[in-house]
Amino acid sequence: MDVYNRHIYPGDTMAKRAIKRKIELDWGTEDKEYLEKVETHVKGALNEVTPDVIVYNAGTDILDGDPLGGLSISPQGIIKRDEIVFSIARSRSIPILMVTSGGYQKRTARIIADSILNLHNLGLIGKAPAETHEPRI
Repeated sequence: MDVYNRHIYPGDTMAKRAIKRKIELDWGTEDKEYLEKVETHVKGALNEVTPDVIVYNAGTDILDGDPLGGLSISPQGIIKRDEIVFSIARSRSIPILMVTSGGYQKRTARIIADSILNLHNLGLIGKAPAETHEPRI
């Protein structure tokens, strides 16, 4: 699954054909539309397949003002996007590996940090719940 500005990505037609679930956006797409599509399509994709793990590329070139992405997502929208993805993964007991990428503004580092803190504060990342085991004899 990939969510992207259809006018700039992907430039490689073979790569584009390899994307099974394309969520193509237009220039200037804002939070409301973006977040609705992310939530709908993450759920939809996970209704089609049950992966052993989700590899989540959490790009920030979607941020308003980014010189590459061409979208208009607010810092709060990026934080909410990550929360949506992690919440859905957690609700389905699917481990998730998040990598950060893209984002060509100095402020993206702070937004990524704020998102990680939010995920931690919501209990979506951090220490795994303690398992109780009977002692082995």
